[in-house]
Amino acid sequence: MRQFTAILQDRKGGPYRIQRIASTSPMDLMLNLLERKQAVVDVLENRKLPPLAKKKINPLDKVLFFEQLESSSSLGFDPARAMEIAHITASQKTSGLLNWFSSNNPLKPIAGDLFKRLQQGQSLGEAARQYPNLFDKVALGLVDAGEHSGSLSDAFASIRQLTSRDEKVRDKLISISIYPVIVLAIAAVIVFQLATGPLPQLGKVLEYFKGDLPWQSKLTIEAGKFMGTYPLVYVIGIASLIFSLTRLPALIRRTPSLHIWILKIPFIGNLALVSIRANFIQTLATLKKAKVDSLKCLLLLQAISWCYPYRAAITRTYRRVAIGEPLAVALAEEVDILGQRTLEYLRVLEETGADVAMLERLAVVMNRDLDNAIGRAEIVAKPLIIVFLAALIGVIASAVYGPLIELYNNL
Repeated sequence: MRQFTAILQDRKGGPYRIQRIASTSPMDLMLNLLERKQAVVDVLENRKLPPLAKKKINPLDKVLFFEQLESSSSLGFDPARAMEIAHITASQKTSGLLNWFSSNNPLKPIAGDLFKRLQQGQSLGEAARQYPNLFDKVALGLVDAGEHSGSLSDAFASIRQLTSRDEKVRDKLISISIYPVIVLAIAAVIVFQLATGPLPQLGKVLEYFKGDLPWQSKLTIEAGKFMGTYPLVYVIGIASLIFSLTRLPALIRRTPSLHIWILKIPFIGNLALVSIRANFIQTLATLKKAKVDSLKCLLLLQAISWCYPYRAAITRTYRRVAIGEPLAVALAEEVDILGQRTLEYLRVLEETGADVAMLERLAVVMNRDLDNAIGRAEIVAKPLIIVFLAALIGVIASAVYGPLIELYNNL
């Protein structure tokens, strides 16, 4: 049997603990732990991935890939045939600006390998797990849900929608960050020139007149001494900072202890919660439409998010439903994650026996809320960036004009 790493949480808000367990598959281990009343949050498998799984895929290519799978599945093709069509139609070159850096698109050979695996009898979910650069945890959860419910076209539609949304958020973040990155780069050059050139000379003149430099100038001069002595370290430090900021989202996802704190950050936490709730309702509507029972729904719903507080909340809900509580009542204990409005809608839908169409309408509303939350985050981020840049420019201006004013006063 294979070895897996189980992430467990004994109580709500408590620390996570890790346990190595042997089992036949991640789902079997999950069910086994739940039957033993263990609060399992995640099951990780340490497996060797193919080289193609380590290559970056352009988000636009992902959108087109899942759009093709959605179209083929909606026409009634089985997963193998749909994957074969996606392999044939996939471009050998990357889309967009990535063409400047690479001429090879890893998506085409990945689709070809997935097609071979499906022909050999593997399920789509099992084959997709070999390529986390194409199928992330959310996509894998939706694929599993689609395979169990018999509605892969809906699953691919949801993945395409989420991928498109992620690309839109990414484009907005890039557009927001371009201006401050340019200003910061110019500011770094200006600070270097000031700190290694005129400011030390002004300091000597003021020292002759028994004047004193302002703290902004002293700080800049001390920084300049370091930059002049270690210019390469300065350049590498700036580049490392920019690279670290670009890798921050992936680092946060891989650090479970940070998840609960991310949800508490204003705007960022709200955006994450709105996204979780929209994905939850969208997937629940897909599963209920296929008449999947509540326990199976919860097992599949847990996998649609990387956020451990959400996954732990779904696990606790599963244990309540397993002892006979209705789904809406069991979810009520997790209002901090799923939101009061979401739970009220679910309670009313369950009490009135409304059909799945009402749940799908709620999913439309939740997706609209997510789009609005993204827009609000963009509106708030721009003024904050401007304030930060204004403060930075103010410090540089003070470092330059402060010594001049002090020199004038001492003449």
